This record gives sequence, structure tokens and C-alpha cells, in this order.
Amino acid sequence: MKKFLLLFCALFAMNTIVAQDLKKATLYLPDFDAASNEGLYGTIFGVSANGEYAAGYDDFLGSCAFIWKRSTGKFEEVDLASMIMDVSNDGTFVGNYWVEIPGKDGQVASRPGYYKDGVWSPLPILRAEAKLTDGVGDADDMNGCAMAISADAKFIAGYITDADVYKLYPALWQWNEENKAYDLIKTFEKIQESIDALECPYGWVVKGMSDDGSIITGFSEWGSGARSAAVIINDEEKRLTCLEDPYEVAEKTGETMWMDAEGYAQVSANGKYFAGFYAASANMTDLSGWTWTADQESVAFTAPYTVLTCVDNNGVAYGSTALMGDAAMYKDGVMTALSDIYTWNSVADASMSTIFAASNDGGVLGGIAMVSFSMAPVQIPAVLIVDGTEGVEAVKSQANNVVMANGWAFIDGEYNEARVYNMQGVLVAEAAEGNIDLNSVPAGVYIVNVDGKSFKVVK
Repeated sequence: MKKFLLLFCALFAMNTIVAQDLKKATLYLPDFDAASNEGLYGTIFGVSANGEYAAGYDDFLGSCAFIWKRSTGKFEEVDLASMIMDVSNDGTFVGNYWVEIPGKDGQVASRPGYYKDGVWSPLPILRAEAKLTDGVGDADDMNGCAMAISADAKFIAGYITDADVYKLYPALWQWNEENKAYDLIKTFEKIQESIDALECPYGWVVKGMSDDGSIITGFSEWGSGARSAAVIINDEEKRLTCLEDPYEVAEKTGETMWMDAEGYAQVSANGKYFAGFYAASANMTDLSGWTWTADQESVAFTAPYTVLTCVDNNGVAYGSTALMGDAAMYKDGVMTALSDIYTWNSVADASMSTIFAASNDGGVLGGIAMVSFSMAPVQIPAVLIVDGTEGVEAVKSQANNVVMANGWAFIDGEYNEARVYNMQGVLVAEAAEGNIDLNSVPAGVYIVNVDGKSFKVVK
């Protein structure tokens, strides 16, 4: 009994020390009422390089764009018919918005544009206003969307379609100071020549861009519709995952694993670092995050079921410990939940889930928080202000990291001994190598001790 009490006291003391060592962060959420299911839903998709602005749209119930300003800490709705994907240091927001099609009796369609000082302005595209399409199926972006903007607002990257084919082409716009407008300077049609528009309507979808416009990231589809994370560097395309056309693989081997693969790539503003995620099918099986730099021959995958969605100028990638799990950061082979580094103000029924955007220094992070409304858990936009430097040092200081997913404790790196205790101090599992199967233990909070270092996980 004495040994059990000593162990429990040690675990309690360890948790107390961890709590004292956590750095303080500030979480910003929109106003919401969980009892009446009222509030602002959606995701933060863009954070300005300087951390002064964030933006996104409601991808849960409809296309309602919103912006966040650090100066006020408030979320503001833009209008009920727009999407915002990114923002520059001076508060120029980019995305798409709805316009009335000339001569179509009030019919409306979306088109790429930028939003500044409360006004939407169009970006040049490959089709005339009268030839805008109202979409294919449930798509509301078939005329294109601006997806990324440089810190100085000089370049905008996105995708557009031509007037006759519903095929998405990567596009790059540049600010023309003389005309006080953006010019469409590249459309990358040659990259799309091998893609059949009828079988693969989305084509090449842009997700990010380096500040100098030389690198564009996102995903490129095969004829099967499988999405391969891809980058365009100085006009040359490089696929990073799903490297062969699944149709051709199936014909040669009978293997159809990639036929409906998912995933995309993102790039840091300085163009040095890349991150993303890959799943072998649309139902997110065999899901994993990955990192890459242009001098690497192949991508480096993270632990199974982890998700990476963006990367800052220090090479720190962000995402989630699992699909819609806990918001996390990844550096030097270590995936760490932000809740293991920071403590922040929050409410009982809201938890920071996934990071989708970061300022250049990693000090301001945007994404989603999961909230338990009366109808079901839903996602609301969230902005977290942290000390990016402290976060990086906290990750670097850990030789191992433990991620809980699908009933397993995934342990990064080599170790000599790992033991898992419940919160009563009882040893429930142990191992000398590999990952630990915890499917047989009840849901709850556990302490994983790896070579003397302890990690808290939630099953």
C-alpha cells in the first residue's frame, strides 16, 4: 500500500509541476450560445504574417465569411455569400464572393476577389462575367477562388477555370501599382494538360504560396480523382504523395488503394519548409501528416493518424494529434499537443482541435475549436496567441513524444522502457519498444512514462 501511495503522490506531484510549467496563451472564440445552438460556425483558414489579422468562413452550415482583428480581439462577419481564405499584413483579405451574372435574370455565381476596407473587388479571370457558371453540383467555387496572399499584398495565388471547361488552373496575380489593380500574370495551363476535365473536375487546387510568388502548393488530381499533395516551384510541378496515377497502378497490379486518396501541401512564407497530410482514401484511412524541404528526395511522414496543415518560417508545422483531435505542433520529429505546452482561457465545453494557419513566427495560430452544442459537437473559429519561441523550445526539449490515436499510444523515437499508468497510479501496460496497444483499457486520462519522462494522454 505504501508503494502505491508513493507512486500516486509522485504522479500527482508530476502533474502539478507540469501545470506550473505550462506557458500562458490567450484563446479567442466568437460569441456563441450552446444551449440555443446560436453562434458563428466555421474555420480560420488564414493568419497574417504579422499576426494582426485572421480570417475564414463557415464551411459547416454555409458560406459566411468572417475576419478577426488582434486590435479588438473580435470576430466580424463579412457577409452571407463569400469565402475568405487568407489575409496580408495590411488587412487585405482574399477568397471569393457572389455576384449577379449579367443577363441571367438574377442568377448569381461566385468569383475570385479581394476584400479591403469593407469592399469586395474582383480579380481578373479567364472568362467574361456573362459566362460565369453557377457551379457544378454543390460546388460554389467553379469560377475560381483566391487562396493565398503575400505579407506585402503584392502577390495573390489561387485557381480559376476557363470559359468552356470546368477544369481548375493554378493562377497567380500581381499588384500593378500604376493601375491600382491586380493583373493575372500566370495560369499554368500546361500543368493541367494531362488531366481529363470530365473525370477530374477540380484539377489543381491551390492551398498556399511563398511570399515571392515562386512557390505554389496544394493538390493535383489524377484522372481517378485521387488527390496528390503537390507543389509548383518556378513553374515546375512536383507531386509529393500518391506518385503514380491510380488507374495505371490498378491496370498493372490490381491495387486500387489510391483510387480515392486525399491530401494537400502547404509552404512557409519564406519558401523553405513544406507540410501537409495524406490519406490513402477519402474516408481518411492510413492518415498521416508529413514534412518536406526542397532538398529532400522524399517526404518524411509523422506518426499514424496525425494531421499537419500548415508550417511557419521556423519550420514548425501545425495541425492535430489525430483527425479532429487536439491542436498540435511538430518539430524535429516530435509531435506535441499545444495543451501540453500552454494553458489558456477557455470554456468547459470548448476545446482547441486543429490548427490551419500560423503567423510567420508561430505566435498567432488559427483554426477550429470543437464545441458541444445541444444538437451535436460542431466547429467554431478560434485564434490562439502563444509565444512561438517557447513552444519550439518545449518541443525540442523532448527526446520522445507520445500521441494517442485509435486506442494506441504512438511513441516517437527509440526508448528503453515505457510504462502506462492510470490516474490511480496502477500500471496498465508496458513495453520495451514500439507502440503500446491500449484498446483493452477504459477511456480516460493516462500517464505514459518513457525512460523517466512522463506524458499525459487521453484515450
